Formats: sequence, C-alpha cells, structure tokens
Amino acid sequence: MSRTCKQEAELWVHRYAIGGAAFSALPLPVTSAGLATIETHLMTLIGEIYGDAPGGVFTAAAGGSFAILGQGLKWLAMQGSLFVPVAGTAVRMGIAALTIESLGRAIIGSYERRFPGKVYTKLDAK
Repeated sequence: MSRTCKQEAELWVHRYAIGGAAFSALPLPVTSAGLATIETHLMTLIGEIYGDAPGGVFTAAAGGSFAILGQGLKWLAMQGSLFVPVAGTAVRMGIAALTIESLGRAIIGSYERRFPGKVYTKLDAK
C-alpha cells in the first residue's frame, strides 16, 4: 500500500521533535542555534518529500527567522524553569519538541494545500 507525502512527512516531524527535545536537554550555550538548524533542515526535508524543496535564499531567510524565534523560546523556557526549578530541563525539552512539532505540521499544511493527498515516492539516494 502506498503512503502519502503527508504521512511520510509526519513521521519525520515526530523524529525531529524527539531529536530536538534531546538536543535541548544538553547544557550548551548554542542550543538555540542548533535547534534553528534542526528546524531549517526539517523544512527542507519536508519540501523534498513533496518534491518541491525550498530554494537557498528562502531556506537562509527561514533559518534566520527560526534563530530569532529560538531566542524568544529560550527566554520563555528560562522563565518557565524558574517556576519549576527541578524540572527546568523537562520544560526546555517540552518547548523544543512542541515547537518543532508545530512548525513541522504548519509546513506540511502548506504543502498539503498545494499538493493535497500526493502519493510519496521515495527520495533518490545521492
């Protein structure tokens, strides 16, 4: 049975959300930049699944936007962890996973409006 592009993209969104949550648990000063990179790569991957990957300029602009968004979410995570000091890492992980999941679903929704129900064909190995 064939799978749709939406189904394939959703699998990857879940994987990236889990990876982003794990990455956000690391005590690194570059967590926001790393998460922006993950989100930018996810956007490109979803585009490739639909056979319509975004161009370089668009990807760079989106990556910058994700980095700015990441700074705001980092502030939100820090504020949230003040209310729950013991669970600060869990708060950061939850925010990262939710952000990546939401972003991925929004990107999928955009492609679904353009290519509703498109059947997934496996990406060519490079």
